[in-house]
Amino acid sequence: MIKKLLERYIDNYKGLSKEVWLLTLITLINRTGTIVVLFLSIYLTEQLGFSKTQAGIVMACFGAGSLVGSYAGGFLTDRVGYYNVMFWSLVLSGLCFFLLMMMTNFIDVCLVVFLTTAIGDMFRPASSASLASYSNKEDHTRALSLHRLAINLGFATGGAAAGLIAGRFGYNWLFIIDGVTCILAGFSLLLLLKEMPDRELEASGGIVTKGNAGETILDAPSPLSIRSVYTDHWYIAFLGMLLLCGIVFMQLFSSFPVYAREALSLSKEEIGFLMAFNGALIVIFEMPIVAWITHRKKNMISIILGTFMIGFAFILLTVFTNIAVAVTLFIIAVTFGEILSFPFNATVALQRSVPGNRGQYMGLFSITFSISAIVGNSGGLYLADKYGFTVLWLGCAGLVLLSVVGLIVLKGIAQESS
Repeated sequence: MIKKLLERYIDNYKGLSKEVWLLTLITLINRTGTIVVLFLSIYLTEQLGFSKTQAGIVMACFGAGSLVGSYAGGFLTDRVGYYNVMFWSLVLSGLCFFLLMMMTNFIDVCLVVFLTTAIGDMFRPASSASLASYSNKEDHTRALSLHRLAINLGFATGGAAAGLIAGRFGYNWLFIIDGVTCILAGFSLLLLLKEMPDRELEASGGIVTKGNAGETILDAPSPLSIRSVYTDHWYIAFLGMLLLCGIVFMQLFSSFPVYAREALSLSKEEIGFLMAFNGALIVIFEMPIVAWITHRKKNMISIILGTFMIGFAFILLTVFTNIAVAVTLFIIAVTFGEILSFPFNATVALQRSVPGNRGQYMGLFSITFSISAIVGNSGGLYLADKYGFTVLWLGCAGLVLLSVVGLIVLKGIAQESS
């Protein structure tokens, strides 16, 4: 029985290219060390003595840097190629973590957090765009899911380690490990992976564009035939709904750790293991679930259900008085919401784009979550500081409800135009 389940699990990964696997390995190296963000809000309030509002402002700078980096990464990907963007993003952001470790003044911390994230998040649209070169179109969702699996496997192992390291050796080691693994990932990219042409463009022998109804059109190579992402109104509205959900989801990395530390009196190690539990669930369940949904072509239904579950997770924090039950159910619900929605969100972005505007599409997709980080991190901690965590959790549920309604409307529009 176990052997059959294991074989079926492995089958979900078969057929992906060697390059997708190598990019996954590089991402795993990077994300295993990306542990500062898990404890940044606690580090700011506990180690540096910042107020929750100040910590929220720093986390907003984190989001602002992400926004700038996502835009710059998408812009540069369309001009200098995904490979150069990925390499320099990894190496330079690694150096920035060493600089951040030395900052203690509020303004200095804000500036260096912004710089670190701006450089680091150029990697995101570039790596997403690279999957169009390293995988066939029918494998895009599986390739994106494998990419996310690397992120979350690194998140799980790094999260568990981060709690132990911060608790026993101090926060500085989190910055050192983050910096070293970023630089190591950059040079691993240089040694292991080669740049390749976009498979969709290579297959067509020219430029691939989308018609008004979303149909694929093969044209002669001309930059004038490539539409701007800003003329795709359905996609812009779709990103608006993702923004609402993203504001809520960001509480997992900003308000929830502070809530767990201050309101629930959990230790750093316990918080680290909770975050690791999130990553472990994704590693185990995401690819089989994605494969099952992809086969049945229920992408939008999955996105809607997953978005709803993320909002429902925050309701659970207000319902259960038993701490262990509340936080366990919260992590389970928010994780399965993430599994059901996030891979397909990225697939929508990737498959509505073409080689000439893929950086634009993936950049705007990343920018959406950057904006959600700015609003979610600063707004969430501000509300918690002024009105308490219960008000914050109920507000999160309300925003997700709006997102779900909007996604249902967009699903109907898509069906009418198909």
